[in-house]
Amino acid sequence: MNMVIKCLLAALWLLAVPWAAGGTVFYKSKKKSMGMYLLAGYLLMFSVAELMILPMMWAKLSLHILEYSFAGVMAVAAVAGFIFMCREKRMSGNGEKKHMETSVYFWIAAVLIIFQLAVASFLAHMDADDAFYVATATTSVHTNTIFSINPYTGYAYAHLPSRYVLSPFPVFLAVVSSLCGFHPAIVAHMIFPAVFIFMAYVVLYQYAKKWFPEQKNARGIFMIFCAVLIWFSGYSIYNSENFQMIRIWQGKACLASVFLPLLLYLGCCIILEKQREYTWLLLLMADISCCLLSSMGIILACIMLVVLMVMGLVRFRSLEKAACTALCCLPSLILGAIYIVIR
Repeated sequence: MNMVIKCLLAALWLLAVPWAAGGTVFYKSKKKSMGMYLLAGYLLMFSVAELMILPMMWAKLSLHILEYSFAGVMAVAAVAGFIFMCREKRMSGNGEKKHMETSVYFWIAAVLIIFQLAVASFLAHMDADDAFYVATATTSVHTNTIFSINPYTGYAYAHLPSRYVLSPFPVFLAVVSSLCGFHPAIVAHMIFPAVFIFMAYVVLYQYAKKWFPEQKNARGIFMIFCAVLIWFSGYSIYNSENFQMIRIWQGKACLASVFLPLLLYLGCCIILEKQREYTWLLLLMADISCCLLSSMGIILACIMLVVLMVMGLVRFRSLEKAACTALCCLPSLILGAIYIVIR
């Protein structure tokens, strides 16, 4: 019974809460879907985590304070988002009901993806980098601290590691572990793979809908192709597909498999379209989320946004789009400057 409660808590905090919180981002937005609600909710969740963890870490507050504060903010966002969604559904209740545009190819892809989720969760790879990432989360949980104890030695840090301190994804793992009641290693190796691999395919499906808006069979075939390609990606240890299947619970792998592709998708829909399809807030939160995941995310997200900004300038010659894109780069630029100072 205790295990069932923990599993329900994990489903609540990693699926239900971010999905409902996504409703606050898409309030009164015309283009939205179930998948984008979840992705937007995670962008909000990761942005809140980054903005909370960094000041609390420098202030040397306890993990419990961070945990309760984070849970409170996300609970409020989830309740507000759920209310917004219910209100919009009630207001549009008299309209025509939309049917799911799926095909047999889509369901074949779904079976392949579910099989991958099971394999990644129950046959998890034990990676050498866990000696730092998972150990940092475990140390934080058992000492009730935020990035204060060196997991290699058990002693307090004399100086915080500049390479990791600005991207405290292990602390997010510790917070989720405390909220669910699972050991951090269980969350990392069994729960995160299922959630983040599923999110990676949700991102790919957004590309499928954009490229094949009226071809449901083509969308399903595209997802089958992606599932097969990712399944047989072990020809190299450096591609994002291999990272996705082998160690998705690490911030750099989640960055490569989920959030950089999501950032590129949002950039194409916002910067490279004459009439933007989503709010600029999503792009800003995507940059902050990449910063949380890895120090490489601080650099790569900014580079990707700058490249998209240049492409947008060439295509539309819009200084407004360029200025908004530059503002979305600010989190990366600020954290980059802090890194140079503390290093």
